[in-house]
Formats: sequence, C-alpha cells, structure tokens
Amino acid sequence: MTSKPRRMHPAALIFLTYTSIRSVIVPLIILAIGMNNGNAQFQKIIMVIVAVLIIWSVADIFVDYFMYTYQLLESEIVIRSGLFVKKVNHVPYKRIQNITTNQWFFLKPFKLVQLEIETAGHSETSEVSLKAVPSSLKDEINQLRNGVQVAEDIKPVAQNTYQISWSDLLSFSLTSPAFLSGLLVVLAAYGKISDLISDQFYADVATKAAGLGVLVIVFLVILVVVIFYVGSALILIAKYYHFRLTENDGQFVIERGLFQTKKTTIATERIQAIVIKQPLMRSFLKIATIQLVIVSNSNQGDTEKDIIVMPVIKTDKIPQFMAQFFKSVPFAIPEFQPQKFTYFYNFRNYSLWFLPVLAILIATLHNHILIAAILAVVILILWNVPAYLESKRSKVTVLNRDYIFLQNSSLLTKQTMFIPKMTIQFLKRRNSLWLEKKQIAGLTVNVRSGITKRSFSVDYQKQADIDSVMKWYKE
Repeated sequence: MTSKPRRMHPAALIFLTYTSIRSVIVPLIILAIGMNNGNAQFQKIIMVIVAVLIIWSVADIFVDYFMYTYQLLESEIVIRSGLFVKKVNHVPYKRIQNITTNQWFFLKPFKLVQLEIETAGHSETSEVSLKAVPSSLKDEINQLRNGVQVAEDIKPVAQNTYQISWSDLLSFSLTSPAFLSGLLVVLAAYGKISDLISDQFYADVATKAAGLGVLVIVFLVILVVVIFYVGSALILIAKYYHFRLTENDGQFVIERGLFQTKKTTIATERIQAIVIKQPLMRSFLKIATIQLVIVSNSNQGDTEKDIIVMPVIKTDKIPQFMAQFFKSVPFAIPEFQPQKFTYFYNFRNYSLWFLPVLAILIATLHNHILIAAILAVVILILWNVPAYLESKRSKVTVLNRDYIFLQNSSLLTKQTMFIPKMTIQFLKRRNSLWLEKKQIAGLTVNVRSGITKRSFSVDYQKQADIDSVMKWYKE
C-alpha cells in the first residue's frame, strides 16, 4: 500500500500565513517605531523595506505550500520541499515514536488535522509536520507500521479514564502562576525595543503620569496585573477544555482543547519520571498537578517541559489516582524531619544575596534611615520565604529497588518526584571540602527530557542519605 506524492489541503495556507506573520511582525514593529523620528526621507526608506518584507513573505508562503509534498511508501514516509534548494526527508516507520494530531475548530467541518510525527532522532522540531491533512492519514500511517492500532481505536476502560470537571478546570486555571510568565514576556520584549523609543516619548509619559496622581497609577498597575491574570486563566481554560486521560494496554491517550483539539499518545516506556507539583497557592488549597517527564525529540509544545496527566487533584486523592494509573510505582510520601543545618545554610545563602539589595536601600534612602530599616526587614523576611520552604521540603530517599523519592522546592513550587532507576542517566553527589567534614552533601539526578536532559536536585542533606542513594544506583 503506497501513495503518489500528495500536497497538504489548501487550509495549510492559513498556518503558513500565520507563521510568516509571526516571523516578520517584530521587525515590522521595530521599523514602525523607527519611523517616528520625523525624518521624511528615512520614513520613505522604511516604507520600502516594509513593502519588500510583505511581498517576500507572501511569495514564501505559496512557494512553501506548492513545493511541499508527502508520500507514503511501503517502509517510509518521504517529504519533499524547497524550490532552489531541494530537500528530501526519509522517515522510516520503524523509527516513529509518536504521532500527535491537533485539530483547530475551523478544520473540524472538513475532517482535517495537523499531524506531527516524532522519531527517535534528536531534531529541534517534529520530524514531520503536516499543517492540514485528512484525519484518516494517521490510520494509513499506522496500517503501514505493521498494522499498529491507532489511538482513536483505543477503547476507554471505565476505571482507567479521567475527564476534568468544570470545577476542577476553574481551580486549575485560577491557581496557576502562569500570568507571571506573561508579565515577564512583556518586560523582556520591552527591554529589546526600549533603546528605540525616543527620550521625548518617555518625557511625555512621565508628564502624563505626574498629572494622574499616585492612586490612579497604583490602580492602573493593579488593573494590568488583573488583566494578565484573567487572560492567563482564560487561555488555560481553552487549552485544557474537556481534558480527558485514558490508559489502556501500556499507553496514555490525552485529549484536550477548545479551539484546538489536541490528542497525544504516550507509551509508558517513554516516561522518565512522575512529578507532583504544588505552587504556593495550591499548597494552601491542598490541590496539586501531576505531570510526566517523557522522552521526545521535539522541543515544542508540551514536550518542551512536562506532559500534564492530571491538571488538578486534591492531595488526599493522589494515592488513589496513582494506584489506578501507575500501578508499578510504589507511591509513598516518607515522613521526615528537616535538619537544622539545612535551614542554616539556606538562610545564609539567601541572606548573602540580600546584601546588594541592602546596599541599594542605604544608598537611595540614606536620609531616611528609619524607612530604609523597615523596608530592609520586610524585604529580608520575604526574601527568606523560599529558603524556608526549600529547607522544609528537601528530601531524597530510596523507596524500593526500582524507585527513589525526591522532593524539593523551586520558585515557591513544591515538587515531588518518583524516579525509576532504569531512566536515570547519572547521579552526581555534590559537597565542598568544608561540607564533607561535616558529613553534608547534595545530590543531582539526571534523566532524559525532550531532546536534552532534566535535572532534579536537593542540597544540604545528610551524606549518609546521599550515599545510600548512590549505592542503590550502583547495585
């Protein structure tokens, strides 16, 4: 069963256009800002450059579409592309690790999907990315892969199926710290173009801000944060709408999405570690998120970080969930008492980083010593909250001959990991000459994640505990 070379559906032009716009939009914004310098001749040059960029982008879209074909042969998929530089990509079926389909809402009436194929290679993106193809193409590929049953044919087993409820989806979306990432992205973008903004623009903004008053400025700042927060929650609701997890015959099938329905199949042998995460707000509410660190050759989408298999779950329900979906994992949260020296070293390290902040406060408020002292105390207390949480949560221990338990705190997020021995690439014990005398050490555990590695670490633990893990790994 083979086919002639095929082109993608014309709907692929929508995705190619979006990609083209995204690649030129930043240069266009920078050029538009540059046009505000009042030089008419310079503005004409900028307009010509903009016109050339637009024409080039439109031409590139149609060249990409008409020169891109895919062909199904007996043992491989052949992808051909390029006008002046011809590219031919051969993807053997036996090297395919995963096939993911994404279906935007406007593709559903035409029974089209985006199809991405990952192989055992180490490329930066999916080996094959077809923007708009018939949904039946996945069936054809799987039939050519020695009749492997497709993910759509997997019949959900009642006791191994989970579908998110509206209350859970709202809890997941409203307790996510993702909106902070949005603020950081905006600040980073501002940093790139700040040098292009004229001093007069800053002066005008400062003048208008001075006329608004402090309360209005504070209100505007709060409003911006609220907008980012609500926007982030809405994005997560759309992303995880109708989230469904099904486990059957050694595979996890994950479906989710409102505007874009994404379906991913994960073989259990690709799982490198199970991570239970609790940002600070979720810790107070006693809910958590369960994620998987997996092997993949793609650094895009979910595989860039971790695959979420349980967006939100009450902490007292986690043992039941683990027993249902991860029967081989010896789920247990060992009871432990954090060591006093762990608190000491973490508080010391964080306090040392506080010294430059203290110097800035003294330099700027040297005429207001009392205010500087109050601010210094408040900042020092807040500064050491991560140190306290890191000290309280850090632990590593052997669960059985196949698994270790590792827990730490990162950016106020509690992370609990169950890591199988067979997926660990290597362990590294860390201690200085001074700490070695005190029988104190740290540990870094490396597993494969995406196309690179993923490291989990704990610091300032009893050296005997670290040595027991090292011994376990060598056995």
